[in-house]
Amino acid sequence: MSLGFDVQLKRNRHVPGDTVRGTVTVTKGGKSRSLEVFLLYREHTDDYNETAIELGSGPLHQGELQTGASYSFELQLPEDALPAHESKHGKLYWEVDVKSDERGRDSHERVRLDVEAGKAGVLGES
Repeated sequence: MSLGFDVQLKRNRHVPGDTVRGTVTVTKGGKSRSLEVFLLYREHTDDYNETAIELGSGPLHQGELQTGASYSFELQLPEDALPAHESKHGKLYWEVDVKSDERGRDSHERVRLDVEAGKAGVLGES
C-alpha cells in the first residue's frame, strides 16, 4: 500500500547556502517505519539517472503515519551547490524527496527546487 504526501516549500527559488524549509502533510496514512526528507542533486540523461548528492533530515517521525499529520523540515543547501541546468543532452537539478521507509517498496513524494548560481543569502533568508 502506497502512502501519500503533500509537500509545501516556503519558497522554491534558492541559491547555494540557503536553508530549504517546508512542510510535509500526510494525505494517505498507513504503516511506516520512519519518515525522512532528503535534498538530492540529480543527474539525468536518456540512458543514465543518478543521485550525485544526498542530504538527509534524519527521521521526522517514526511509526505509523496518520492522515492529516504535518511535519516541518529544514535542510541546508551546500555553499558550493551547483545550479540547475538543462540541455539537449540531459539535466542536472535539485529536488526535495520525502521518503516513508516501509516494508517492501517505499513511498516517495518529490518536488524540484530552482537553485540558481549566486552568492549565499542573495535571495533572502539562509
